[in-house]
Amino acid sequence: MLESSIQLAAKTIEASFAALPTLDDIQKLVKDSQAAESRGYYDPVEDERLRETYTRYLGIRVAAWQVIHSLKPNYKLFKNGGLLPDKQLQAFGVAFSGAEIIVRTGEYLIDLAKKRDLVWKKLDEGEVRYGLKRKSFTRFYRQLTSSFKMRKFYNARDYFDKHQAEILGSLDRAGLPRIKFILTQLNLPTASRGDHLQRYQSFLGFSLRRRGVSALRNIIFKLFEGTGEDVAELKIPFVKAKRAPKRVTPDVLKTISSKLRPGDVFITRHDDAMSNLFLPGFWPHGAFYIGSQEDRQALGIEVETDGFRKSNEPGINVLEAKKDGVLFREIADTLTLDAFVVLRPQIPQAKINLAIERGLSHAGKLYDFIFDFGTSDRIVCTEVIYRAYHGIGGINFELSSKAGRHYLSAEDILNQGISNDWFKPVIIYGVGGNDLLDGNAALMRLRGSFAATF
Repeated sequence: MLESSIQLAAKTIEASFAALPTLDDIQKLVKDSQAAESRGYYDPVEDERLRETYTRYLGIRVAAWQVIHSLKPNYKLFKNGGLLPDKQLQAFGVAFSGAEIIVRTGEYLIDLAKKRDLVWKKLDEGEVRYGLKRKSFTRFYRQLTSSFKMRKFYNARDYFDKHQAEILGSLDRAGLPRIKFILTQLNLPTASRGDHLQRYQSFLGFSLRRRGVSALRNIIFKLFEGTGEDVAELKIPFVKAKRAPKRVTPDVLKTISSKLRPGDVFITRHDDAMSNLFLPGFWPHGAFYIGSQEDRQALGIEVETDGFRKSNEPGINVLEAKKDGVLFREIADTLTLDAFVVLRPQIPQAKINLAIERGLSHAGKLYDFIFDFGTSDRIVCTEVIYRAYHGIGGINFELSSKAGRHYLSAEDILNQGISNDWFKPVIIYGVGGNDLLDGNAALMRLRGSFAATF
């Protein structure tokens, strides 16, 4: 069980690392800020590029924090200084690589804004397209400048330095070369507490103003969780009562199970998910229902693997892209949330079978934190649906463009799919109350839940 958790967490970290801004991205942001300062404002292209980087970091940060939190029970004794058992060393190594990713990207964004008032003001503007509220960056900065948390990060890095050979060897034994690469080739943790910014500058190849240790402590931020309040940061506060359960209950899942068909599409929502802050609209997420083992066998669909599970294993009925990758999941894993709508494709069964086969072909890929549909080596949640159905049975989704990248949001799928009669909403739950609706009632309830065009 622990081994599987470590492997899945490593997949999340690898995807997070792959989505980090490149040197070219950073140079563009600097040039944009200089051009904006010279004229006194950001033009629309520069505006989107800055917000895209900021919201991408928020997504990476949430994913990395969740990895750190999920693995923490397996490495928390590192503070005693003694050598942990092999599996715990692996858990620590994966979590610490996530912490370093948070530092490197977050430190740059904060530094960019601290030195340029116009950047700070721009990020503090409310922007509904990105789900950003007014003064969000100021609140974000205050949350991330805790010397108390900085001390915890130093403690973790000291432990890594002390046991580096053992940790890296343990990662080798676990078959995690990419995690080892992140720790040894790019982040280069050392025992010196004043040179973190210097190493960061070297990696970026970009000269930043040198800071003293006391200033540095106010910039590098929150990395290893120590109290319950850190876990709460993964949720939007005050949206739900603390420890309130998800509104989709096992009874709801039992009720809908006999009504689902292979090829259905789930569009879903967690009321308090932090990702709601930077994913557009009321409905931010999608998943692909592939049916039961018996359903797929009856349809003649071949067995696929995601690297962890096979599609013919008992209980597997969903293909879903989340931070740990495009993986086979049980429906309870996908629909333990607060609201969902089930879309049914209005095309012949043979075409649906083809869509399922196409969707399954992407199993095992990393998650795409960049949300770029122009590439297919990493996949975001709605991209599974897009790549499964686009071009089949007359379904032709039109991608939107943001910051030079093309994407399809969950609400794009709803609007385009229903308006063009490609899909029909057959079940909805959790909107306007905890009732389960179908047929025309489901359509009307869905129409009132977001900016519908159908």
